[in-house]
Amino acid sequence: MSNCFQNMDESGYFSVQVISQALQIWSLELVPFLRQCPEAERARGNPASQNAFICHYRHHWFTIRKIGKQWFNLNSILSAPKLISETYLAIYLAQLKEEGNSIFIITGTLPRCEADEVLSICPVVEDDLTRSSTTSTNQPDKSTEVDVALAVSNADIDDDDQTLQRILQSSENDDEELQLALRVSANEYEDTSDKELREAIALSLNTPNESNLIGQNTAQTDINNGNRISAEEIRRNRQAFIDKLSCTPRTKE
Repeated sequence: MSNCFQNMDESGYFSVQVISQALQIWSLELVPFLRQCPEAERARGNPASQNAFICHYRHHWFTIRKIGKQWFNLNSILSAPKLISETYLAIYLAQLKEEGNSIFIITGTLPRCEADEVLSICPVVEDDLTRSSTTSTNQPDKSTEVDVALAVSNADIDDDDQTLQRILQSSENDDEELQLALRVSANEYEDTSDKELREAIALSLNTPNESNLIGQNTAQTDINNGNRISAEEIRRNRQAFIDKLSCTPRTKE
């Protein structure tokens, strides 16, 4: 019993010794990642060549394991297993080490399971895993999503109101500009019309009436004709008088 209490506290937390002894059942060994030994050096040089890692931080244990040909983060605080690429694996381990996690390598041959068989044939696509994780995580937060949607909708309505106000203000400004343009145009038209009318009146006053000119010319012609006829009659009368004198016999003396 004393040995049992040395490996587990009242909260049920198991020490690394308990996990190491449990792994020995499958002929697996727990090796510290930073230990100066060939297994640890190979793991640090090429983490993807290993089969699994166990990480520990403040009484929390989780596993990073290769299943099939892919690596997964099996941390229980995640809503679903997270796919990790081989390139990111080394970066993630370095990040965990910087955050204070204790990292252990599991050496030996892991027992085959059904997941290994399935994922060897049908590897997981990251989009599918992300979609599943997103769906599982967001289900309890539907009310939050509704609140966000309402807030976005209200923001859109406010934006629409502001846009409408800007359009109306712009329309009023356009109406004022149109009225001003009409007034200016009317004033210009009136000024032009008045000017043309005044010019026409002045021209009519300065220019003799065409009908008067025609009448005056006609009267002058009649006068000239009358004068011309009177002169001819005078000449004819004079000539007749002379002829009469010539034809009258002279009285002998």
